[in-house]
Amino acid sequence: MKMAIIGNGKVGSSLAAMLSNEKHDVTVIDINSDALEKTQNTEDVMCIEGNGIDKDIQKQANVGKSGIVIATTHYDEVNLLCCLIARKLGAARTIARVRNPEYYKQIDFIRDDLGLTMAINPEGITADEILRVLITPEAAKVEVFERGKMELVEYKLPETSAIVNCSLKDVYKRTKVKFLICAVQRESEIYIPDGEFIPQAGDRINIAASHRDIEQFFRMSGTVKDKVKSCMIVGGGRICYYLTKALLSIGMHVKIIENNLTRCKELAELFPKAAVICGDGTDQDLLVEEGIREADAFVAITGIDEENIIMSLYAKNNSNAKVVTKINRESYVDLTSKIGLDCIISPKTLSTNAVLAYVRSLDNTESNIESIYHIVNNRVEAAEFKIRKEIPGLTGIRLKDLRIKKDTLICSVLRGRQMFIPDGTATIELGDSVVVISKEHRFSDIHDILE
Repeated sequence: MKMAIIGNGKVGSSLAAMLSNEKHDVTVIDINSDALEKTQNTEDVMCIEGNGIDKDIQKQANVGKSGIVIATTHYDEVNLLCCLIARKLGAARTIARVRNPEYYKQIDFIRDDLGLTMAINPEGITADEILRVLITPEAAKVEVFERGKMELVEYKLPETSAIVNCSLKDVYKRTKVKFLICAVQRESEIYIPDGEFIPQAGDRINIAASHRDIEQFFRMSGTVKDKVKSCMIVGGGRICYYLTKALLSIGMHVKIIENNLTRCKELAELFPKAAVICGDGTDQDLLVEEGIREADAFVAITGIDEENIIMSLYAKNNSNAKVVTKINRESYVDLTSKIGLDCIISPKTLSTNAVLAYVRSLDNTESNIESIYHIVNNRVEAAEFKIRKEIPGLTGIRLKDLRIKKDTLICSVLRGRQMFIPDGTATIELGDSVVVISKEHRFSDIHDILE
């Protein structure tokens, strides 16, 4: 498919790389020649220097013949106008990054007038991700599928866990909890485990189950943590806005540390029930004074990755808080894991996953991708498919009779309102939502999981 990306920043460049790797014809437009040169040298894309708001630049990029135009500049107004111009020129679909809360809540009202297909809000998506992790404090990551009925939880196995050194078939047999361990990282190796797999202490496992069964799993394994009731947030940007709004709505105590006085005043007016402190979150004395040792959770979401890492390390070593760290640089992900920071959140990754899911959903008609998440340091993909037509060779056939590609696993099925973890006798039927885990493959259609 022919695509145009306007804005070559963190999200735009990441999308360009991902979409070109999936063999789409990608053109990138940006006013920054240095950034374009870097993308041109590393990715198989066409680059055009210029302002995406200029219709002549869009014509030069042949935007009118594009299947999708994605506007990801730093400015919401520019993104919306770029999409409007692209639709006027004939682009089939447009996607805009909209970050301002005031703008974003109006999107549904003006979507049709703008000809907008989709709006992505990285800060809102990130806040939702952090909220899920705080609700399940044992987890390093929590992804939600099948309208919230299935959760995919990343968790580092401690030596005390009841499932360590036991084969998974024995674990499943002796417990009544319905869960599936669908991906495991052991040092640098990644496994899609079968029943013979034996988990070891230190493994990072990904568990698929309902929220209720996830909680029962942690009770069974003896690793239940106290619920988070208070949260300290460092960084008062848009993620803080969305996160604070969500945390206060569920009755959590929130303390915000922000070094910009004007922003502190804004947050104090927006959230009178939150404590807002004007100060430097990298000041360890300030963190202690404001109660880091008593907080149940610590969230570092400033705009500087290095500051977030340093603050998170201090919180991890000087408190019992659940620590969440925002990082955008992919090169830092392995580093943070090695130094003991388990819960890493990336707005860029979450945004690109949302767009990728939509793009892949256009590639087929029998089963549409509802959502995509990349887990285990982006080395494993979890994709949710909606079965919209009968698929010969797949629907109505017992899973144990299907020839599924290696390192691919069907981990859950939603049928009507009922989610279940399938066994070998289960079948996939018309109308189901199905979550597939794959290590080596990237599927646009659920039929592609078959050999």
